[in-house]
Amino acid sequence: MQNFVIRILLAVANSLWMAFLLLLVSAFVFCSLAMLVKGDAAIAGARRAAAESRLNLTWLVIDTLTVAPWIGLLVALVRGVFVRYRLEIVPEATWSSVGTLGTFIAVIFAGDFASYWRHRLEHTRWLWPAHAIHHSDTEMTWLTLSRFHPVNRATTSALDIAFLAMLGFPSWALVANEVLRNYYGQFIHADFPWTYGPLEFLFVSPAMHRWHHARDVTGSGSNFATVFSVFDRAFGTHYVPGPCDVPLGVIDKVGGNAIRQLVYPFVAWARKVQ
Repeated sequence: MQNFVIRILLAVANSLWMAFLLLLVSAFVFCSLAMLVKGDAAIAGARRAAAESRLNLTWLVIDTLTVAPWIGLLVALVRGVFVRYRLEIVPEATWSSVGTLGTFIAVIFAGDFASYWRHRLEHTRWLWPAHAIHHSDTEMTWLTLSRFHPVNRATTSALDIAFLAMLGFPSWALVANEVLRNYYGQFIHADFPWTYGPLEFLFVSPAMHRWHHARDVTGSGSNFATVFSVFDRAFGTHYVPGPCDVPLGVIDKVGGNAIRQLVYPFVAWARKVQ
């Protein structure tokens, strides 16, 4: 038991350290990009978003302590179950023949297809209370990706990883999918007005995802994909009239601090079953 506790504490400490290093990299990249694109307006935007950014950092710490240390274990566990009980639709050997680059492209495309439908489910009645926390940021920045309720984060990872494991993708591909989606997710949450022009027929732009966070589409909305906009176009949920200039956030009373937001989904679910 003592060894188990020690391993957990080491995993948490490692998770905190990695989160800190990744945060520094992201901060440098996105702050530098904002200064290049916006100049002094980037500083004014950062000041407006200061309170929300502090709350996002609090959520980053919560995630690092509660969910992040288990992601690697979850990948190994899910892959092990699918292999042991032969639940894979596609044998893992198939991806060896495809090659590393082909497997990487395939896992990102398949992962985005799965997350598109999972994301739509998160905007339904029973899953929305947990997902509403992510949407509560009224000054969306790259740090908004850190604002996820542990229940939402855990179910997101479990569903996405299970779908990809069912397709026989190796563990390294599952991890690669998580890493790319994290960084591209930060990018499309960043406060940039880009629509990509013709490239938006294929990829999700920051403007496209910003419309997804518009307050007037709470609980339903559009633009559910993270990487490939083709899924929203194919299933009728694409909406980008131009750069997003409408209020962001949710109409739900989720609370203005991490403790209230942590409790909110459980209170909302309790009310639904009364």
